[in-house]
Amino acid sequence: MRALGSLALVAGSAITASLLVMLSQMTSPPFNQPLVGLYEPVDTNLQNHPLKLEVLFLDWNNSKAKPQLQAFLAKAKARQRLPLLTLEPFHDRAAGRNSADLLGDVIAGHHDKAIASISQTLATHPGPVLLRFGHEMDIAGQYPWGSISPSNYIKLYRAVFQRFTLQRPNNLHWVWSPAGRPGADRFWPGNDYVNIIGISIYASRAWTQDRSLQSFSQQLEQKRWLQQRFGRPLLVAEAGVSGSAADQKRWIEEALASLNRFPEVCGLVYFQAPQPAWMPLPTGPENWQLKAEPMRWLLDQLPLPARRGLACVKA
Repeated sequence: MRALGSLALVAGSAITASLLVMLSQMTSPPFNQPLVGLYEPVDTNLQNHPLKLEVLFLDWNNSKAKPQLQAFLAKAKARQRLPLLTLEPFHDRAAGRNSADLLGDVIAGHHDKAIASISQTLATHPGPVLLRFGHEMDIAGQYPWGSISPSNYIKLYRAVFQRFTLQRPNNLHWVWSPAGRPGADRFWPGNDYVNIIGISIYASRAWTQDRSLQSFSQQLEQKRWLQQRFGRPLLVAEAGVSGSAADQKRWIEEALASLNRFPEVCGLVYFQAPQPAWMPLPTGPENWQLKAEPMRWLLDQLPLPARRGLACVKA
């Protein structure tokens, strides 16, 4: 009996081990390619390289928003890229409104015409579109939508979401995109309103007391808790590093190498531009544009190879 019991225990252990292996295989993320985009205020020949994300920042009050959006979607289609639209819900300055008016104006329908135009235009695209709305709201005072309380931001986000839904676009994937600071979860609009979580990762020697340069992976470790909490794919929707060519090359090399350790990251956008003049930093001006050598290195890595990880959009 003891021998039979031991045999049964071994057999049971083997079955359990096999089951665990099967379960681990079932829960392992599939092979997917991290998507890379390069934001430029004006396109250069850098856009001729095999990037996978087409990127646009759009103020919904812009009188030329519709033709800009149409051109953006046409380029995405021609280049076979996934469009990533960062929609900036500024208050209507031309009408004399200020940041305190934003939420009330949205609820009152002041921006409905712009929302309808943008939504209808996005719906014409023959594939998925990533819609990143009201980003970096967890940085107080940086944007009008970051100057309101978390509860009012949630009201703003949901009101805009519902107005987009009225136009019935079925190709939108909503990106909720804080900078990723502690407390960012207070701005979470709810599971029904988010498909992807975006974060921002920037590095400058001016930001540390010892003039060290915080690595991409160090910051990602500090911000990945949002994905672990809410269970959505993680998109590094903005990334940038200032400094010498050597600093930039080491930083971007480490960033790409680290992606294998973060299977939740589905893509990365490099912000190839100076810090906007209308948004000055306390530490002084910064230029996030990669210099020639680190840029050549980055472009030589594209497209990134597939690895086990989450996809921004399921095929």
